[in-house]
Amino acid sequence: MSEQWTPGAFPTAPLDAKFRQDLQRALEQTHRQQAARRKLGARSKPKAAAPLRQGLRLAVIVLALLLLIRLLRSSGNARTA
Repeated sequence: MSEQWTPGAFPTAPLDAKFRQDLQRALEQTHRQQAARRKLGARSKPKAAAPLRQGLRLAVIVLALLLLIRLLRSSGNARTA
């Protein structure tokens, strides 16, 4: 594997006319689809971080409520003592 590849070492295969037409059609279709998505504001993939962010937000709210309850109970015990 010490030999290095050179571009002129092998002849290139000519592309078939039908292949070129199919490739051009596919590229145009892809371009139209992407333009339509951008125009509509649609995303190609939904964000995976959204459920994680919602879970973290819920965990912070629950933690804050638990701390508030504990603080209120401890302040209630201090008044009765």
